[in-house]
Amino acid sequence: MSESTAALPSTAPPSDASIDTIGKGLGIREERSRGWFTKVVGYYLRNYQKRHGKRREDVASSRRNATDAAHRAILIASIKSALTGASAGAVTTAATLVTAETEGIGGFVAIPVAALTIGGEMIYRSFVHLDLSCQLAEIFGVDFDANDPDDLWRLYSLVFNTHEHDEGEDPGHELVNKVSEVEGEQVGEQIGHKVLGESVARNIIPFVGIFTSAVTNFVLTQKLGNTVRRYMRYERAMHDAFAQVTVTCRAHLDLLIEGMWFIFTADGSLQPEETATLAHMLDKLDPVMRAAVKKKFVEDELEWADRIEIIPEHLRDHFMHALEVAAAVDKEISLPERKILRRAAHHLNREFDIKRIERMIQEFEEYGVLDEKHQRAPRA
Repeated sequence: MSESTAALPSTAPPSDASIDTIGKGLGIREERSRGWFTKVVGYYLRNYQKRHGKRREDVASSRRNATDAAHRAILIASIKSALTGASAGAVTTAATLVTAETEGIGGFVAIPVAALTIGGEMIYRSFVHLDLSCQLAEIFGVDFDANDPDDLWRLYSLVFNTHEHDEGEDPGHELVNKVSEVEGEQVGEQIGHKVLGESVARNIIPFVGIFTSAVTNFVLTQKLGNTVRRYMRYERAMHDAFAQVTVTCRAHLDLLIEGMWFIFTADGSLQPEETATLAHMLDKLDPVMRAAVKKKFVEDELEWADRIEIIPEHLRDHFMHALEVAAAVDKEISLPERKILRRAAHHLNREFDIKRIERMIQEFEEYGVLDEKHQRAPRA
């Protein structure tokens, strides 16, 4: 979040002490500010299936352009969020003017109205973000389980940057560890506190708050929407590629997840959608195996490449295909990724087909999903 708002001086996150002081001055109690986001998410998810018992159209499965539909949904949500921010800024500006012109007397009414407006803006924007997340899941045909929000919390923890790592630690390895063990209540409290702080900071300055609230809301919604969109593309691609491999290669799923780690980190760092995807895959393993796999998230894939030779011959096509999809889903294939795939193909006694990967990249670029013939292993 801080990266998106760095250019707006009035939106710089205040300290925890100043957030609490300003919040109390506006009548926002600490316990509400700490846990309100968790409650909003819980309420939304409990009512989601009731309101959408019948899923919206799966754009991806209908072979229409899922990417275009996702961008439209993000733009609409960003505009809604911007209008809400501008309205909140206008109300708080009016409250400040009324208080000043009446020598403080009008503040008995204006300040509570401003506090309610800021609170309403936070809650409405949160609903817009949640609805956008669910809509993007449906556009890409991802099965979003409203009764199991772990994936949502993992993704939001990355979007709102609720995880920190110590200096000297491997941020990629440490981040996967923390995100895979995410606690929704804790993440919700951290997000709620951040959103409260930046909402108060943006709206507390008269006139300027109208502009900064609108622009920042738009930028933040775009950032969240694009991160969720990429994650849903990853999830759809992995689901299509793994529909067969998770059954046939169940005994070797740990090796596949390790391979995904090496491909995702080949460019030097993990993207939020890649981190969330790895955490989702790790969730498929039992706790003992999960811990063992995490310890094998290292920089050098040589030892992993030797171990994949144990994969039976009839499973190697599925295994190699899943690795190819993992490399293509970000819509580019770097030299380090090619090196890893070539090494894997050599140890699996398979041919490295760069043209096939380039065709998959083109389909991800044009449609956001793969054609049916590219969802399965070519030699299976």
